[in-house]
Amino acid sequence: MKEPPEIFIWTNREYSIFKQVGKLLYNIGIRSYYLAIILVSPFNQKAKSWFKGRRLQRIENHEGSIWFHCASLGEFEQAKPVIETIKQLNRDQKIVLTFFSPSGYTQRKSYELAEAVYYLPLDTRTNATKFVRTVQPKAAIFVKYEVWHHYFSTLKTREIPLFLISATFRKDQVYFRQSGNFLRNTLKLCTLICVQDQTSLELLQSYGFDNAIFSGDTRYDRVLNQREENNQNTRIEQFKGDALMVLIGSSWPEEEALIAEFIENQNKANVKYLIAPHQVQEQNINRITKELSQESIRYTKPSEKEAQIMILDTIGHLSSAYQYADIALVGGGFSNALHNILEPATFGIPVLYGNNHPKFPEGAKLKTAGGGFPVSRAEFAEVLNELIENEAKRVESGENAKRFIEKNAGATPLIISKISDHL
Repeated sequence: MKEPPEIFIWTNREYSIFKQVGKLLYNIGIRSYYLAIILVSPFNQKAKSWFKGRRLQRIENHEGSIWFHCASLGEFEQAKPVIETIKQLNRDQKIVLTFFSPSGYTQRKSYELAEAVYYLPLDTRTNATKFVRTVQPKAAIFVKYEVWHHYFSTLKTREIPLFLISATFRKDQVYFRQSGNFLRNTLKLCTLICVQDQTSLELLQSYGFDNAIFSGDTRYDRVLNQREENNQNTRIEQFKGDALMVLIGSSWPEEEALIAEFIENQNKANVKYLIAPHQVQEQNINRITKELSQESIRYTKPSEKEAQIMILDTIGHLSSAYQYADIALVGGGFSNALHNILEPATFGIPVLYGNNHPKFPEGAKLKTAGGGFPVSRAEFAEVLNELIENEAKRVESGENAKRFIEKNAGATPLIISKISDHL
């Protein structure tokens, strides 16, 4: 095990000072964020939903529940296999679900396996104490990056087991800086930290953590389950027909510009394109439509017209749409905000994405497995064209992607067994 850097060895007095300063700065940051949300809420719908949703909600008692907290939809997909397994083992077990962001709450506020779904109140000592005292969970499970000092401290004080699952850590994160002592100690309040990869585990251990284990990423279990679900979509199936289909999933302007240029220059009559933008607001859909060199149709507007391009202008259908694709291009990879590349991989298709994704280790892993193609903007057209034209390579890389998912599944039962030890 690596020794912690010497700069983290404090005297008792220094430790006390840094702890108080860290807590003060944390509280200032939380309140500054809240003030910023209030100020921009009249002009920003997401901020308005964030503020209004918290102000109007009423937290109720759910004694004996297991409380799951997710930042947004992506983290919910990581929590979902664990929630489903808990309910399978004990259908009477109450589940409480909270979200930080409006996008997660709005999409899952009626989640059938949860007794209640709430916005997470702002992380102040008063809010955390009130929430935990009211809900009365018997355990709390936070997902990936969700580390909130006052909630963690309140749970620890009340001796409620706290788990951080599908977590991942990098050396450049605040926890591992000289100034990160306060948040590093907040992490140590967890009963158990279940990390996605060995690198994260070794990093934590090098800083004295003895409450961490390697469990893997529950997203692999989730997408494996999605492959088995019967989520047919006749609209997309009819659009594809007998053509080869490229699905551009959770696209950002960078991917949309690249695919628009590719369509214009390559002019492949036997290929269809399904574009599923990350932002589905009307303004953004209109922008994409104008960038395209040929006419497109929209998923939500039935049309008799034959078209080579369809825009998936709604949410909730992307993960199942990948089953109809032959090639996937996943958004966010050019700006280190890579979306879910495991969803297309589970259906056995090659996956393209931008080559700037250091925060997302699955990008490098899928490439190593032979199913992923991280590309630069300059390489994009050549790589996509080769996958379209070379059926053997397309099929082989798709099979590699599928095996990659199957090989990495299994985090959920391990996490369940560890949680059960503390309940």
